[in-house]
Amino acid sequence: MQAGILSKSTGQPGAAAGTAGAGGPTVAEQWAAFIHDTDFRDLPADVVARAKSRLLDALATALAARALPVPGVARRFVGAESSAAAADRGPATLIGYPERLSTVDAAFVNATLVNGCTHDDFLAKSHPGAVVIPAALAAGEAHDASGAALLAAVVLGYDIVARAYLGAPGMLPAFRGTGVAGAIGAAAAAAKTMGLAPRQLVNALGCAAMFASGFGEGFRSGTMDVKLNVGWASRTGVSAAELAAAGATASPLAFEGESGYFRAFGRSADHAAEATRDLGKRFLIEDVVYKERPVCIFVQTPVHLALELKARHDLAPDRIERVTIRAPWLTLTNPGYTNVAPYQTPLKARISARFTVAAALLGRPVDEYAYYENIEDAEVLALAERIDLLDPAGDQDGRVDLEVHGGGQTYRASGLEMDSLTPTTGKIAAKFDRLTAHLPARRAEAARRMVMSLEEVPRIGALTALLRPD
Repeated sequence: MQAGILSKSTGQPGAAAGTAGAGGPTVAEQWAAFIHDTDFRDLPADVVARAKSRLLDALATALAARALPVPGVARRFVGAESSAAAADRGPATLIGYPERLSTVDAAFVNATLVNGCTHDDFLAKSHPGAVVIPAALAAGEAHDASGAALLAAVVLGYDIVARAYLGAPGMLPAFRGTGVAGAIGAAAAAAKTMGLAPRQLVNALGCAAMFASGFGEGFRSGTMDVKLNVGWASRTGVSAAELAAAGATASPLAFEGESGYFRAFGRSADHAAEATRDLGKRFLIEDVVYKERPVCIFVQTPVHLALELKARHDLAPDRIERVTIRAPWLTLTNPGYTNVAPYQTPLKARISARFTVAAALLGRPVDEYAYYENIEDAEVLALAERIDLLDPAGDQDGRVDLEVHGGGQTYRASGLEMDSLTPTTGKIAAKFDRLTAHLPARRAEAARRMVMSLEEVPRIGALTALLRPD
């Protein structure tokens, strides 16, 4: 089935029951058939390995974020801290906590945990792990899904996140990919673990499109709203799937219709074909990148280049007179990338190219989440003021250029954006061990082993049990 998945209901490529008119199946119907008909057994071994690495990465970042303010706000919102009976209020686990809540509440809180340390993965301008994995875990746990079913839901959720962006790339920078496209992928993942029928899947995707939301102004101010938006996107996806299961309907033309998602968020339906191109022939989770450092994805490469230059030339702080960074246009215009002092919150600093690159050049521990509490580091602030962010050159494409000027010399480094961030099993296992070092060693090791053999686990409750404290 890998090369061009056929609908079980029609026998036609990508079609689903109830196609709309003579024009053939709609985007939602093609996605629905793909989601419904794709089984774990259809997934290539390397795609399964990538799904396991994404799950392990998400659990690591979630467990590391347990004490952060945003998940705390999310827990208070759902009432997880308000009653001794909270542990018995639903079927879904909160990662790192004893509570079991409703699926929508668990997805909401867990998404803020995965995204909490700004250390989660990235695909097609979104953070798919933070929205897809909490949705799949919550719905899967509630429906006694197997480990294999969870892995399939993760793969499909990532695919739909990417496709929901590719069909409407004009959503940036006005809207936020994770809040908008992420909600669609979360619905796909939740609906897959729930075993929804093709028509229900169309309705779930359409409802998620209607509820999708999010913009990036909070990155400029460093406020919580952008973090809570990630949680809301995952909650939206689960809500859409559960509404569809309860009988809710949505337009089959929710995406490419005259008043649909592509035109509303992307300003045009001109890219609609990209949303289904090669559907089922290649799984887009293969294109995902991970974060090595707990900073914005768009400053990962400038920071990496700064560390390379510092190591190569042993740059002394007093030799650095001026720094320039030239990056692609979508990077330069990403909300928060150009942030300047005062950095009222750590989030505002960890999003800023100026702050993070200055910290890297000065040898600060930029790999450590806690470092960014030092938003008044005088040396970093002084150097950040001497960093210029330049408009992209004509041939910039995906390249980032960094130049450090000082002592009559110029030191240069260039690299393709995010080129150093392709995940491998070894890198993600090391990151998991690093971020879970505070946990009982046997518990963390058991969770890691189970994720890496998850297709053999009959019920994912065995995994989520390891994520709750004794």
